[in-house]
Amino acid sequence: MASINFFDSKECEWADMTISVSGAQLTKIRGLKYGVKTEKKHLYAGGDDPVSIQSGNRRPAGTLHVLKSAIDAMNAAAVTAGGRDITDLVFDVVVYYKAKGVRPPQTDVLVGCEVSNYDKGWEQGATEMEVELPFLFLNMTSL
Repeated sequence: MASINFFDSKECEWADMTISVSGAQLTKIRGLKYGVKTEKKHLYAGGDDPVSIQSGNRRPAGTLHVLKSAIDAMNAAAVTAGGRDITDLVFDVVVYYKAKGVRPPQTDVLVGCEVSNYDKGWEQGATEMEVELPFLFLNMTSL
């Protein structure tokens, strides 16, 4: 009798993911981190122990790590669109995780992304420049 595998122990790997920005696949990417933070604080009343935890605003945010040529292309696209640089653009990021084994495909769509700042820089002996792009977004949809 054949055994049945009820779980897939394979985690998603970097090669299993593609990332698109405004519909164009981003190939000069070195890293991506994104998520949602909800403001929370203790509510105090009688005594010195909290009686509950109160929730506040949600703050979706992330960081893209791209190579210099990618930020140069993004800045050029911003200028073409009438802006000064990538901090003037509004775009969506689509993260597609391929199916593998019994793991189904998954897509995360980060809607209304805006880069807050970026810095270019070099160090002695560097063979490439990686630029960090912190960004905020409005919401995330997982498909």
